[in-house]
Amino acid sequence: MKITVNILSALSLLATATPGFGAKPFPRGIIDLPSAIAAKAPIGTIDDHPWLNPNVSGLRIRTGWDNTETADGVYNWVQIDESLALAATCGKFIGLSVGAGITCPPWLMGGVTFTDGETVVDETTLTSLTANFTAADIGRVIISTNFPTGTTIVSVTSSTVARTSEAATKSTITKKPNTFSILARNPGGAAFRVLNPASDGVVVVPWDPVAKAKWKRFIIALAERYDSNPQLQYIGMTGFQKTGECYLASDQADIDFFDASAVAAGYAATDVLPAGLVAWEATVKEIVAQWMTSFPNTPLLITGARPYGGDSQAVGQDAMIDIFSWGVATYPGRFGIMNSQLHATSASGYYLNSWIVDNSLTQPVGIQFLCSGSSENPDNLARLSNSPPWGDDPLLNPYDAVNNSLTLGVSFGCNFIEVYEDDVNNPEFQTMLAAQSAALGLPGPPEAPGNLRIIP
Repeated sequence: MKITVNILSALSLLATATPGFGAKPFPRGIIDLPSAIAAKAPIGTIDDHPWLNPNVSGLRIRTGWDNTETADGVYNWVQIDESLALAATCGKFIGLSVGAGITCPPWLMGGVTFTDGETVVDETTLTSLTANFTAADIGRVIISTNFPTGTTIVSVTSSTVARTSEAATKSTITKKPNTFSILARNPGGAAFRVLNPASDGVVVVPWDPVAKAKWKRFIIALAERYDSNPQLQYIGMTGFQKTGECYLASDQADIDFFDASAVAAGYAATDVLPAGLVAWEATVKEIVAQWMTSFPNTPLLITGARPYGGDSQAVGQDAMIDIFSWGVATYPGRFGIMNSQLHATSASGYYLNSWIVDNSLTQPVGIQFLCSGSSENPDNLARLSNSPPWGDDPLLNPYDAVNNSLTLGVSFGCNFIEVYEDDVNNPEFQTMLAAQSAALGLPGPPEAPGNLRIIP
């Protein structure tokens, strides 16, 4: 029978519990990993995800800063509230991450947004009756779902028509114009970089003082609303990386940019690290301190990765290890560690996994699947098996690829394992998921709060 959540009931359940519940236990079990949510892609109803699957402890909810703070100081909590309401209804919990990096809101970067854009597919023209294009816009980046990432204005035909560096990917219709933003139109915005390739996104410089101040204010607002909610069982800390993991740059031109930006901001290279990674480490410590202060009740985890890749992987790994060492020493029992690359031949000696293993008895630790074993993408099974062209191991069938991966995650001492939804929903995997949930020491659902208050 189809089950839906009554709107009035949901509104009462998405309340935040009053303070006084104390620190929450480390999250445990198998966590479903659905696609990211946004205003145009909400979590949906109780039937849209495996909320009722007894082998699942909760869902990992991912969204962006651009979706959650739509204007400076203007917050949209609806999608997170809906997720918490569903979790409370089903006796589940959520893990939450709000991405900054490439999902920073345009206003942060001095962007001005317009809602009347007109585009024609394959043409390098952007029309708007309200944008009032001027010569000063030449070279400025535009953010639009109708243009490739990194598209810039190359010339201005009139106050209503601009030429773009890339052709539009779709046409608008009269009843549905395109919303677009022109970055750096307002003075005082945060510095940013169009990564190479541009399809990697537009990322804010993490140590930019405007970006840091606005992000810390966002963390405070997020915590005031959700830290005491028992259905929020963990948070992936963000604000100092490109996406959820700690990647920042891998292309040499991008690395050079961040190093130069750090020097200009007053950071200096050391004998071990370039200036950009010195700035990155300092920024991570500052932002993590804000997370820890604002969320005294909720387990907090950092998802490790090399902030610099390419030819700088070695120093990128050194910087990540520095942060792990500092975090565990500074926040014993609180600084959590995650890896997002679990696969069927993951090794406990790999540096990210070794930090999980070594801290599994004292810190919150978790791991996320590299990809799904059941997905329609033919590359994913090879990736999860670490077989050619991704590795040298034999290609496994989907069941064994997922089961072997889960077994390794359990052996590392993980409190929880995030599994892609295709695998969670696979009917052939349910007995296996039940066994692996038990191996993770799956506890009962969070206790329902005794007193709630609605946050308007």
